Amino acid sequence: MESPTVLVLLATYNGEKFVREMIDSVLAQDFEDIKIILSDDCSKDSTAAILDEYADNFPGKITHYRSGLRFGCAQKHFMHLLQNFHNAPYVMFCDQDDVWHKDKIRLTLEKMKKTEGEECAPSLVHTDLRVVDGSLNEIAPSFCENSVIDGNRVALNQLLVQNVVTGCTMMLNRPLANLATSKQGGEDEMLMHDWWLAILAAAVGKIAFLNTPTIDYRQHGNNSVGAKNVYSPSYLLARLKGKSMKKAMQNAAKQSGAFLKVFDEHLNFDQKQMLGDFAKTQNLSLFKRNAIYRKYKLYKNGFLRVAVQFLGW
Repeated sequence: MESPTVLVLLATYNGEKFVREMIDSVLAQDFEDIKIILSDDCSKDSTAAILDEYADNFPGKITHYRSGLRFGCAQKHFMHLLQNFHNAPYVMFCDQDDVWHKDKIRLTLEKMKKTEGEECAPSLVHTDLRVVDGSLNEIAPSFCENSVIDGNRVALNQLLVQNVVTGCTMMLNRPLANLATSKQGGEDEMLMHDWWLAILAAAVGKIAFLNTPTIDYRQHGNNSVGAKNVYSPSYLLARLKGKSMKKAMQNAAKQSGAFLKVFDEHLNFDQKQMLGDFAKTQNLSLFKRNAIYRKYKLYKNGFLRVAVQFLGW
């Protein structure tokens, strides 16, 4: 397959209801030098047949890749695809049930060119999203505003405790993709592929946020993230009582330790110290854990999130 400027990796599982709209929106982009890899995770519906249909109708543009594997989760599926298709100048990830705005690739690539610079540093660009329901009716014009997150909080210490990069908006350049696939390990501790790749970009390269929605982010059934008002006292009490922050911070600490083990040789001394100390917090007392958070400014975004982080387990 001849390498295009932008390679789009689309992973599916039981996506027959929406996947046609998704593929059509990629084909309708106002940037033409793209190719699409379709990969299905052993769906039980007609998804694989739909992928066959598109590959047959757009030879040279669309390839239906058959791994023969069952991944069982999005992060393993996408990381497998990246491992096998990382040689294009730029790589993007695609979920099965969203709809891309027609200028998504062009706008993201323009931001990428400015970010990576002439030295072509390992770089990642991500964007905002428009939140919609199953019928594409608007729920919120901005995912970031709706979720009270700041897409510019992409320093390494910030990303270790809270991911603000949504995978279906990401673009990686080849240097970052090559580095991400040069090392094996961490699959069991990796929380999501977008979070892992964002940490890598923050540690060794550059991240830029395009504060423009480039995608209709469909919320439906099990895919629904729901509207979370993090300024609500009920939100704080629920997080404290349910101890969900405890589990989230423990998992983030485990991910930090795994990342350190995989990419140790690419990190400087201060980064290694921070990653290692954060990894230890899963087994420390409240006092010692919070001391490490303060030392490295490992804070989530927003007063209430930080309050729950420090008091929640």
